[in-house]
Amino acid sequence: MCTCSGSRIYNLPMAFDSIQLPSLLVDIKEGVIDLGWGHPSPSLHPLHDIRIAADSMFQSGDNAPLQYGATQGYGPFLKSLAQFLSDQPAYSQKVSPLGLFLTAGASQGIDLACTLFARAGDTVFVEEPTYFVIEKIFREHHLNIVGIPTDSDGLMISKIREVLESGVRPRFLYTIPTYQNPTGVTLSTDRRIALVDLAETFGFYVFADEVYQLIHFSELPPPPLLTFDNHSRVISFGSFSKILAPGLRTGWIQADQSLIPRFSDAALTFSGGGFNHFTSAIVREVIDLGLLEKNIRQLRSVYLSRSKTMDGILRKELGDDVTFRKPSGGYYYWLEFPKDFDTEKFLPIAEKHGVSFRPGNAFSESGRFSRNLRLTFTLYESEKIVQGVQRLGSAYRKFQ
Repeated sequence: MCTCSGSRIYNLPMAFDSIQLPSLLVDIKEGVIDLGWGHPSPSLHPLHDIRIAADSMFQSGDNAPLQYGATQGYGPFLKSLAQFLSDQPAYSQKVSPLGLFLTAGASQGIDLACTLFARAGDTVFVEEPTYFVIEKIFREHHLNIVGIPTDSDGLMISKIREVLESGVRPRFLYTIPTYQNPTGVTLSTDRRIALVDLAETFGFYVFADEVYQLIHFSELPPPPLLTFDNHSRVISFGSFSKILAPGLRTGWIQADQSLIPRFSDAALTFSGGGFNHFTSAIVREVIDLGLLEKNIRQLRSVYLSRSKTMDGILRKELGDDVTFRKPSGGYYYWLEFPKDFDTEKFLPIAEKHGVSFRPGNAFSESGRFSRNLRLTFTLYESEKIVQGVQRLGSAYRKFQ
């Protein structure tokens, strides 16, 4: 086997043909409908729109996107993003480009924020339960993790206050305030205000993972946490993974502009000339051509339909045995089974019936969520969702 470049020929070892390397993060067992993956369907990736945007960028003749980028991010992209967010009813605020910072996705932004705002041994607060990857990020930074209980209105502010008044001081609190992962609940406006007040009083930051803020259905969610911040305590993380395509690996941080230099002056940022400079130039074209707005409308419509499908089939298959709430946006259903039920023990039975999910304790190290599991409705079309939940119901009856 060879690859050619001009007049030069590169011979590659034939042994490479036998090496199997994955192409995607998704890894689903053959014959299994895996309702645990919080990913969009491949059919929802707007390939045509991104091609139009890329063509528009290349036809401009501007080669700036191929150079090292500005440390804060590609200026024209930040301006377009600021205008786009300012126009979104779910943001309900004017966003300044001076308060934005380009990232390679929300997770990368959170990891960078940990590096800049915390040190090994610091304490951080997280929701219980929470996004299963986030605690791994915090452990890799050698942070002491303290879980805070949640209920149907999100983080329980009274519990945060109890821990603070006991003398524990976090460097920051991590929360997914809107359509939380894994529960799907949304932090109420009153609690948002109270949380920011606590952060100001006790001097900690709030890392707000707000990647689902624009994936609302019939009703708008409360405004982002930054809306209530008067003392530069909130750092918000957004991502195009949920509203455009995850493979772009592009996102943003929004904060008071006094905090942005902490990110843009970081050695890693300067060395690379900003994050995902080239991709952000394409995303800017997507925004300016109106294609992002169109795509988000499409996603809301499709996800609403799939959520209704999942709600209906869950009620039919699991009836009164399982409790859950129909989400008003986002990706997730959080199921609670009867007392003493163990979803980790149930998982292999479910997979034998051709369906999979994420057990509740995957989202917490406390062991308090053995009765729970998370389902998502974004990866599969409605027909597969019905089939998957039917298999789940069959497995549940067999397990019982």
